[in-house]
Amino acid sequence: KKLKKYIGLAGILFLFPLAWILFFGVGGSHHFKTLGYVGPGVKDTVTSSDYVLPDFAFENQYGQVITSDSLKGKIWMAAFFSMKDEHINDITERLLNINWRYRNEPDVWIVCFSTDGAYDIPSITVPYVENNTKYNRYSNKWQFLRGDQPTMDSFIRNGFLIDDLSKEARFRLVDGNGQIRALYGNTEFHFKSASEDIALLKKEIDLRKYNERKQKEQ
Repeated sequence: KKLKKYIGLAGILFLFPLAWILFFGVGGSHHFKTLGYVGPGVKDTVTSSDYVLPDFAFENQYGQVITSDSLKGKIWMAAFFSMKDEHINDITERLLNINWRYRNEPDVWIVCFSTDGAYDIPSITVPYVENNTKYNRYSNKWQFLRGDQPTMDSFIRNGFLIDDLSKEARFRLVDGNGQIRALYGNTEFHFKSASEDIALLKKEIDLRKYNERKQKEQ
């Protein structure tokens, strides 16, 4: 009798959480955590924003023109530095961590904006990018952009809303709509959530596609 009692109790303890999961997992609605938005006058993030990066066109390490349209539908980490930057090793380490995790994902890119286009010439940036992406499944996922420096500086300042790179975050996470979703400083502590934030954006995109597909089926 005691054995039957214990078996019955164990069955109840097993079935209760299972029923809970089925009720809320199948019958309920899922609410995923999402990232906020960064816009003009916003020091951190807000729940929504109409701000979208302005159009741009700069040459990459191969002399190809990369525009804002080239990045539509992509999740990309923007970084602002020069190859002669004193923090180049730390910056590269942060970007490599992201690149390695998403090396087989065609829709996750890294886009570097040169702060010294006269120095960051192709003979320097091509080997830098190719060495960092030699294990990538897709070869075009890391772009190093440069252009007329006053134009570039103006875009960094007015587009990415960065007044002073010596004091502000060196990285911005941008979604497929060209909206800034997170900012990070150049320390391991400040950058540690970047990979997971990209995963959240990918989940957000997948959920949006799923909902659009369900609406078409109805």
